[in-house]
Amino acid sequence: MTFNRSNTDLRITAIAFSCAVFAAFSTQNEARAEPRPETFHPSGTALAGDQSVFDEGVKAYDAGDYEQAFGIWLPLAKAGDLAAQRNVAHLLRNGLGVDADPARALFFYERAARSGLASAGLNAGMMRLEKDADYYDPEKSAEWLSLAAAGGSPIAQWELARLLETGEGGRKDPQAALLLLQQAAATGHEQAIARLQGLAGNDTPHSTTDALPTLTAHPASPAELNPLEIPTSGQAAPVSPEVGATFMTGVFAFDEGAYDKAAAAWAPLAEQGIIEAQYRLGRLYQFGMGVPRDKKQAIYWLMLAAQAGHDRAALALDALPPVPTP
Repeated sequence: MTFNRSNTDLRITAIAFSCAVFAAFSTQNEARAEPRPETFHPSGTALAGDQSVFDEGVKAYDAGDYEQAFGIWLPLAKAGDLAAQRNVAHLLRNGLGVDADPARALFFYERAARSGLASAGLNAGMMRLEKDADYYDPEKSAEWLSLAAAGGSPIAQWELARLLETGEGGRKDPQAALLLLQQAAATGHEQAIARLQGLAGNDTPHSTTDALPTLTAHPASPAELNPLEIPTSGQAAPVSPEVGATFMTGVFAFDEGAYDKAAAAWAPLAEQGIIEAQYRLGRLYQFGMGVPRDKKQAIYWLMLAAQAGHDRAALALDALPPVPTP
């Protein structure tokens, strides 16, 4: 099965994929051709390669000539074409038209995800959860799954919720896990629905009892608005791959301790109204990380994010004393 590039309902975005697209993916992430995004590469240049060349790869793939499809897409992938990178990764992962090479597949998935392609983030995140693989890394998985979950993938929401329940992904956050479960359940994800039913009936599985000691299926805090309006990133509206790539640049910089670079990446996004960027920028001001410590700026950005429904921004505001009026 392949996707027609002209179908605008399946157009690629960085942090706002249609849930229907992800619902078509199995948990094994079957190989299929990715549509070419009708946008620009995050570097500001047009996507590499001629569209007609890319489409020849789609035709070859649909005809079952995976070797030819691989030969067409590989040069485009190397040149920075995000859709071609993910398609090449699929072929490498499944050994279609080329010898199976999961490590190389992961390279191309992560290359595309790093540039803001949410669907590639799902694939990379799932691969990073393969426990017997050399590349097993739950913390890195959580990073990629967060991109896909914010894009609306119920698979990513479910898997990321599990990592947040147990802390395996590097951060233990039961409340964030609950919100993710609710989002996944709203799309019909059966495991998420069963998990929420268990929580509502106090029938929490033994394996996760310690992970969710105080969780309920219906949060009562006023800071926790309709979870369907609060994606993981706090960003509900579609954004471009350019914005997604810029946001991820800040994430990578923050993870490396380059807080000034994280602030530089998130500040213009916060000005544009990207809610997660507002929250993160507010936290940087709160703690003086990469920017001068400034309570007024912290409250300003956190309040904007909280008013838009960002639950952690609301909690952070509650912990901050008010700025005294002159």
